Amino acid sequence: EVSHQYLCESSHELSAEAQVYTSDEIMTLGMKCLVEKLGHVNAEQFINSVRASCPDYTLWRRQVFDDLSLEEINEMARQDAADNPFE
Repeated sequence: EVSHQYLCESSHELSAEAQVYTSDEIMTLGMKCLVEKLGHVNAEQFINSVRASCPDYTLWRRQVFDDLSLEEINEMARQDAADNPFE
């Protein structure tokens, strides 16, 4: 199992060979990262905000990312991590 500490840090490189996790592992690791960075209350608020503002995540994701290449998405993620480092 990969440490959730590693997954929460913005300094690690994105990779096309990233490990694929099960749905349960993603939920557990994601919640650990959210709680670590936002605290319990704000993590729950974040989840509720996403659910309320975006009830169809797949549709939202397609509207945002369908016209972008994998390289463009990767660069956007890298730039966002550089512009918004975790403290």
